[in-house]
Amino acid sequence: MEPTLRTLRQVLGAGLREIRKARGLKQEEAAALLQRHGLTTWIRGTVAQAEVGARRIALEEVLLLALAFEVSPADFVAGEPDDLVELSPGARLTVSAVKALLSGDAAAVQAMPEQAVEITESAALVNRTSDFLAEVQRSGWADPVLVERAVASVGEAERHVARKVGTSPEWVNLVALQRWDRTLSQERDRRLQQRLPAASQGQLTSLRGHITRELLTELEHDLRGATPGDGQVAR
Repeated sequence: MEPTLRTLRQVLGAGLREIRKARGLKQEEAAALLQRHGLTTWIRGTVAQAEVGARRIALEEVLLLALAFEVSPADFVAGEPDDLVELSPGARLTVSAVKALLSGDAAAVQAMPEQAVEITESAALVNRTSDFLAEVQRSGWADPVLVERAVASVGEAERHVARKVGTSPEWVNLVALQRWDRTLSQERDRRLQQRLPAASQGQLTSLRGHITRELLTELEHDLRGATPGDGQVAR
């Protein structure tokens, strides 16, 4: 059986859900506990969003979560030891490797087998950035910093919108960065967080999809105007 591949936010969210349930806490009760330990903006909806992987959990938040629940940050990493965690488009670690890194166990990190780390696209990412920069410059856009951010932050949301519009996910991110100074995923998560208090846990998935469609509508005109070549879409 192939190992499961999940993002870090999904893995941490699943771990948060397991720890909360093991403590016998409802999401509202967990939010109250977290507020007392420094996560003052966390409400029930924040907990719900984090648990389903719809919200990125920053390192600062992981540390405060660990403090609140009196566990190690590594305890929030859920999954089988050989399951894969995608940390970037070109880097995947096994669950056991992520646990070793978060546990602070230097011996465990040094003992990690070679197959625990997959760096699959480092060279490809450099080439893709270079190719995309050349494409962007031909179109009159010449900010290499934005180009690097656009290429490095491509995720499933950007790929989904790119398929809808008929362009590349890199162009989606570049236009999003120009419009909001955030990638498509970051802007989606920002709006989702704003609307969560009015949403139940069962509504999270549909709300996420609704916001993605909303962003697509806002970006579609800009995308068609920004991509190169007589109004033709990129790649």
